[in-house]
Amino acid sequence: MKILITGAASALGQAIAVGLRTRHQLRLTDSVSLDTDLEFVASDLGHDERTDALVKDIDAIVHLAYTPREGDAENAWLDANSRRHYNLLLAASEADVQCVLLLSTLDLFQSYDVDMAVSENWQPQPNTDPTQLGAHIAEFTAREFAHSNALDIVILRLGHIVHADRVAGQPFDPMWLDERDAARAVECILQKHQTTDKRPMRHYHVLHLQSVSERARFSSDRICGSLEFTPQHSFEANV
Repeated sequence: MKILITGAASALGQAIAVGLRTRHQLRLTDSVSLDTDLEFVASDLGHDERTDALVKDIDAIVHLAYTPREGDAENAWLDANSRRHYNLLLAASEADVQCVLLLSTLDLFQSYDVDMAVSENWQPQPNTDPTQLGAHIAEFTAREFAHSNALDIVILRLGHIVHADRVAGQPFDPMWLDERDAARAVECILQKHQTTDKRPMRHYHVLHLQSVSERARFSSDRICGSLEFTPQHSFEANV
């Protein structure tokens, strides 16, 4: 497949690109520059022909809409997850992109009691922080595109992205997820979408992913079962 990765200058965006580059043709984009040997197009995802060109001939989009950037103003993140996010989805729908995989965050469920068995069927409860509110807006917009049959949408809500080797000895976070496991999950989702008969397929899917352990804050049972995938990096040594 030819895949567009947005937010490609982030650590997660780069990890996803590493995981996908051997089997797919990639186009990377971000609002900031990126030194890479892959195809890269700088874009602010405006409502113009440059965004149309960005999605031209693309089969699938991995969209890192919510990822916060240090130093950005609050309104910049709300704009990225509303207006610019809408621009991308509109261009994708008009270009007949097969699938958009939106990477969101499990922080949308932090307000639930830790003893509750929260699943993908539960309603998000965002607070007013722009990183959560932005993610919620992005999910809502994507869902509307799916329900209108304009796009096939997969929402992948992730735990707190880290690299296991770099958090060794730090206090345990029950929402940790290694960036390499996140990247592998993205690859598995895209592979399943590519090989599934599209005729009876639902246009909207939601999956949750974080590290798997007895101390995990949220369950990843659905994604592990449907994709036969299990995160490989453990944080059990962290106390």
